[in-house]
Amino acid sequence: MSSKIIRFQVSVPTDQGFIGRVCGTPECGRYFKVRIDFLTEEMFCPYCGCRFSKEELTTEDQTEHFTEAAIEEGKKYMYDEVDKAFGHLARRFRGSKYVRFEHKPIRYRKKPVYPRYQERQVDSELTCSECGFPFQVFGVFGYCPGCRNENLWIYDANFAIISQEVSSSSDSQRALRHGYSDLVSTFEFFCRSRARSITTETGRFQVLSSTGKFFKRHLGTDIFDGLSNDDMLTLRRVFHKRHLYEHNKGIINEKYTRMIPEDAKLLGKHAELSLDELERAAEVLRRVLDNLSRALGR
Repeated sequence: MSSKIIRFQVSVPTDQGFIGRVCGTPECGRYFKVRIDFLTEEMFCPYCGCRFSKEELTTEDQTEHFTEAAIEEGKKYMYDEVDKAFGHLARRFRGSKYVRFEHKPIRYRKKPVYPRYQERQVDSELTCSECGFPFQVFGVFGYCPGCRNENLWIYDANFAIISQEVSSSSDSQRALRHGYSDLVSTFEFFCRSRARSITTETGRFQVLSSTGKFFKRHLGTDIFDGLSNDDMLTLRRVFHKRHLYEHNKGIINEKYTRMIPEDAKLLGKHAELSLDELERAAEVLRRVLDNLSRALGR
């Protein structure tokens, strides 16, 4: 029995020209959007960087919509084929003395299929500085979906997202806690992605001293070169305050004061968070990542 491919078009909703996509890996599975006129046969998840065909990035809502439309197309095709078969038999036995075959034409009218969903709202809209690919993401990300670019403009875009979330939040301290954590995570992501290009060794990039030793050992360069004592103090405070809020409810303990003796008098108090400190740390970390990129020839 021969098979036949039925081709048909389905309209999908967009949000100001952007269509939803979802990462195909179970470990990630996060939602983002791309401009529909920039869809390509292959794209990358902006969060984990994995490559997918465009069919593998279809959202659950879109799949359900496509399935419903396909069922209607299949019904129409089936009824049409049955009608043609019986019509053929009716014509074949027309005028026969021995076989009486009557055929009443079958007509199936497809039900209109409308999408029952809308694309989700996301945090930020960006355009890749390398390939011009426009996309939208939730929170921090690591790659361009169009070309997988991971240059420093992505660090800048991530910090702009973090800063905007802090500035617009009605709970500034809660937003700052997330901001400190996101900034450290963004730095860790960039260091990890750069490290993969030079070694299979896994580094501890949430710890400044370990990060410096790692790249000194593998690249022979000091990525903290050019930073002042105040610059390093700002970084140490942000990294260790982030750790306090994740593991000690933000209370300054002896481990913190051993790492930052300048704050010894604050033992037992809540670590103070500020947008000014976060912005200064972001500027310093960008210089560190620029040192790292130059050492790698990027």
